[in-house]
Order: sequence, then structure tokens, then C-alpha cells
Amino acid sequence: MSAVIEPPALPPRRELATLVMLGAVQFTHVLDFMIMMPLGAQLMRVFHISPSQFSHLVAAYGLSAAVSGFTGGFFLDRFDRKRSLLVLYAAFTLATVACGLAPNHHALLLARIAAGAFGGLAGSVVGAMIGDIVPPGRRGRASSIVMSAFPVASVLGVPAGLLLAGHYGWHAPFFLLAGCSLSVWIAAAFILPH
Repeated sequence: MSAVIEPPALPPRRELATLVMLGAVQFTHVLDFMIMMPLGAQLMRVFHISPSQFSHLVAAYGLSAAVSGFTGGFFLDRFDRKRSLLVLYAAFTLATVACGLAPNHHALLLARIAAGAFGGLAGSVVGAMIGDIVPPGRRGRASSIVMSAFPVASVLGVPAGLLLAGHYGWHAPFFLLAGCSLSVWIAAAFILPH
């Protein structure tokens, strides 16, 4: 029976910085889902769509993230985690820009599916990285740091979406989120370990 080789532990500050970066990735992924909900009235008016069609826009992201996150577990282990996360997160950022640029309902639906798919895959890699870099005795604490992004994004997403859409139009939340995601991507490129 072969022994399992644990990677060397990161210094405490580096581990915390890594966990905060992974939490930031999760935050933007969840925020992308949450900012859509307050845009319903504007999107239905602008694109002349029904409430049912708007619900497809909301559901497309979550379903796409769930399916891609699950299926990614079968093949993402073959690639370097940091590189995978950076590629997937860049694609997520571009898909979020595409949401803001969408000229019609169908283009927005496709962009939402793409954003959800890449966000879901990035979420899978985030979970795997926690397992890789944090020793078993501290993984619960590490997971709580990263997963705290979900309730924070849930609380901030709806009011932020309403505020930005009310002042600058429905495009604004997507462009702001893409800008935040780009900042997170740049920081992650320097901070995350291989």
C-alpha cells in the first residue's frame, strides 16, 4: 500500500491570503447569480419578454453551474489547479461582459449559460484547491472562510443590482462585476500557489 504524500503546508499568512482569494472567486460567482434577480422589470421591458422567459434567464445560470461543476469533477484533476482556475475565471469574466453587451434575450440567455458553466467549473476548482493546500485538521475552518462568500454575495447582490440598474441601466451590474472579476483575476495570478 502506497503512502499518501501531503503537500507542504503554506505559511499561515500565505494560506490566509490564498483562502481570501478563493473566497473572492466564490463571491463574484455567487454575486453574478444574485444580481440578475432585481433586473427582471428592466429586462422584461427592454427585451419584450415574459416573466417566464425572465425566469429562464435566472435559472440558466444556476443549472449551467450545477451541471458543469458536477461534470468538471471527472476531468479537472488532470490539470494544474491554479492554471485551470485562472483560465476558467477569465472565461467567466468574459461571459459576464457578454451578459452586459447582450443585444437581445437569446444572446443574454447564451451568455448566462456560459457564465454559469465557467463559474461552476471555477467553483469546483476552488473546492479542490482547499483540499490541496490546507491540512486536514484545518480544512473546516478554511472552507468556512471561502464559503462565507456565499451569504455575503447573497446579501449584497440584490441591493447592488437594484442600485446600479436604477442609476445606470441594466448593463451596469454586469460591467461592474466584470471589473471586479478582472481585479480578482490579477490578484489571484500573483497570490494563488501552484
